[in-house]
Amino acid sequence: MTARLGICVVGLGWMGRVHCEALASLREQVDLFVCSRNTEKAREFADRFGAIAWFTDYEHVLDDERVQVVDICLPHDLHLPYALKAFEAGKHVLTEKPMARTLDEARQMVRVARQQGKLLAVAENMRTYAHCVRAQQLISEGAIGEPFFVQVNHFAYYVPQGWRQPLESSGGGSLIDVGHHYVDLAVMLGGRVKTVFASTHRKTVTEIEGEDTAILHLIYESGATGHLVTSFGMPGTPVAPLFVVTGTEGSVYYEMAGRGLIWHRKGSEPQVVLPPPTMSGREWWEETIREGVRAFVRGAMQGQEEPLRAEEGLHDMAIISAGYRSAQTGQPIEVSA
Repeated sequence: MTARLGICVVGLGWMGRVHCEALASLREQVDLFVCSRNTEKAREFADRFGAIAWFTDYEHVLDDERVQVVDICLPHDLHLPYALKAFEAGKHVLTEKPMARTLDEARQMVRVARQQGKLLAVAENMRTYAHCVRAQQLISEGAIGEPFFVQVNHFAYYVPQGWRQPLESSGGGSLIDVGHHYVDLAVMLGGRVKTVFASTHRKTVTEIEGEDTAILHLIYESGATGHLVTSFGMPGTPVAPLFVVTGTEGSVYYEMAGRGLIWHRKGSEPQVVLPPPTMSGREWWEETIREGVRAFVRGAMQGQEEPLRAEEGLHDMAIISAGYRSAQTGQPIEVSA
């Protein structure tokens, strides 16, 4: 890879803005370009973030030799066609999660990326979130012994807007949207998943066509068991640890609204490994996204896919797909990427 990267952010909504903020902070490494069908927005973002150029036609992005990477910040149904065109034009791709609407679409993206010899990375911010990274380190170092139980919780109550409501553009509800983060976190903490048994519900957020709540029972390849809940349909938003991992010698868990990341070894007092972040709410969430984008740049400069490799993103999609199939059939489903 060259000493500098020409990266074009395609799609200038909220997510595109956060990606631009991250890339604009790396001026010594990144030449920023922006693309939107809205001329006024494209010009505004270019001025705001010091972009080299702005585009309103994606074909012009693909024709520009200064652009080496396409950063896709678009609705889920556009990830596949925009990525395939980028690969055909000789560009690398960073795509927002999920990789695509379906497992088959994700497989196409990975296959073409590998055929063209191009990077395909997924912007999954859990992979660079400090508390999750430190928990993963503790587990791999044997701090809790042999892990046998992983629990991941996301409880929220809100109504997704715009393209997130129809299934045609979103691909699903809570599980494939915000749930992708927590599926990936469950893999990050417990390893690859072998079997999924799931149920989905649409009880409180009926404005969407997909599910507002998904509950997954996971069997890991290691033999460990997992339990994952992802919901934007829980009135009152109960407070629970983001994750708990229990092993034969202790546990590690993260109280986002409490003490932070806790390591509790058998026979010892709980230890605060990392306090909770100083930022909260949307400010905190946006910073985790920015750090994921910065990780992509660091990796791409070395020819590596960060923060989430294509095959890792494909495994996440396989878990999500198995979850939907299980909820539809009432049967456990084997995970197959």
